[in-house]
Amino acid sequence: MSAPMWVLVVFGMALLIGSTNDGLAGDACKKVTFKVKNSHNSGEKILIKKVKYFNKANGKWQTEVVNQYLYNTTGEEGSPTLNLVPFATKDGLECSHGYICETAGDNLRDAEGEDLTKIRFVYQYWAAGVWSGELESKEFEPVNPTCTAGKTYSGGKNVWAIQGTK
Repeated sequence: MSAPMWVLVVFGMALLIGSTNDGLAGDACKKVTFKVKNSHNSGEKILIKKVKYFNKANGKWQTEVVNQYLYNTTGEEGSPTLNLVPFATKDGLECSHGYICETAGDNLRDAEGEDLTKIRFVYQYWAAGVWSGELESKEFEPVNPTCTAGKTYSGGKNVWAIQGTK
């Protein structure tokens, strides 16, 4: 096959790939954070491992691994304090009982400008000196589901809480 023919074949394949759903996938919704309160019935800390979100546009659940930084906001009365703490020994966001914790920000694939209508957290809880197996929180519904860069999903005034039961 001659060089010009190869160019046509490669160009044709690129057009074909670009016409599939994967080729037309939307942009990532960048630096999205999630706030959740640890109200787990064990009274212990939790480790948030993943965030699952339902993208209404493509009708699919998608999953993002939670990054390794911790933001703690006091759950008590008074002014909130934020602490950025590297968490080197285990993937995820460690959240003390009674605290509202926020992920450091993830890029959610194919989600910019899309409605993320359901949110779930995959987590573990601290029990008798070891982490439990992975569990999934109940489903949370955002008040304003449209994803935009820098958005924080939190449940509004009624902060989402992981309680240990669905």
